[in-house]
Amino acid sequence: MANVKLSFNLDLTDQSHWITVTASQAVRSSIAYVQELGDFYCGPDYYTTRENLPSYLIKLCVSGEGTLDYEGQSYVIRPGHLFWIDCNKPQYYRTSPGADSWRILWVHFYGAPCEAYYKLFLAQNEGRAVVRPSSDMAIRSTLDTLLKLYLEGGNTLQDDVQASAMLTQLMSHCIHAAGMHSANRLPNYVIDARSYINLHYAERITLDELSRSISINKFYLQKLFKRCIGLSPNEYLIHTRLTHAKQLLRTSTTPINQIAMDVGINNIGHFITLFKRYEGITPSAYRRRWYNPDAPLAADEEAEE
Repeated sequence: MANVKLSFNLDLTDQSHWITVTASQAVRSSIAYVQELGDFYCGPDYYTTRENLPSYLIKLCVSGEGTLDYEGQSYVIRPGHLFWIDCNKPQYYRTSPGADSWRILWVHFYGAPCEAYYKLFLAQNEGRAVVRPSSDMAIRSTLDTLLKLYLEGGNTLQDDVQASAMLTQLMSHCIHAAGMHSANRLPNYVIDARSYINLHYAERITLDELSRSISINKFYLQKLFKRCIGLSPNEYLIHTRLTHAKQLLRTSTTPINQIAMDVGINNIGHFITLFKRYEGITPSAYRRRWYNPDAPLAADEEAEE
């Protein structure tokens, strides 16, 4: 592991809080946990530059103004903005030049699930580290509650588990904020393509047909759809078909082969293969688990069990 590179100047007022946490080993080995957190009232000379720290950092700007340099991008952080970064990567944040102050609520955290959440955030936020939620109240409330938990002296296993739940909530709020931000900027071509798939999923849809239906180059559509939705048009079509198939499996006694055709997959073997790839079990096993334990196997599945 590379040594941490760190330089900082803590230009803070007496109102600031800074809490270091030692989470229990049981929590550290399995779920998200707090490393340290705080409420900083920063003066004009506050800054931190760092890399190679195994930690994620979320900072919410309450007032004043700061700047962040990260992953080749420079951001201005104003009230209501938050950033989420991987502290293994080089970062530099500080009170903005010319600003008198910068108040930030923040938490350093780590743990097994965090990387997946962070990647989802970046995917929803077009790779950007900064987002401005339409309302920061849920995020502000979660950070305030986390701070209060440890300010009151808690550092028991129960406190760490409660804090982990709040971290998961915080990460989810950030992903939601990024997703809402992206949704508001979805190109009309992507909206039209998604609507077309949602309406015609039971029919034969190729990329050529989809691109023709909305008058766009198919290669550009493929790239644009993947960037905005996180799935290719074909992956989105598969997800849509399987979602409808699961609804039919749970709410009807329709034979498996008929369900496959009803969602646009005419080959029962291909349907079963796709279903098992995404769900981990066969359609008949899914039906027995969620709807009818005594349901018979589909013909193609009898050989598998």
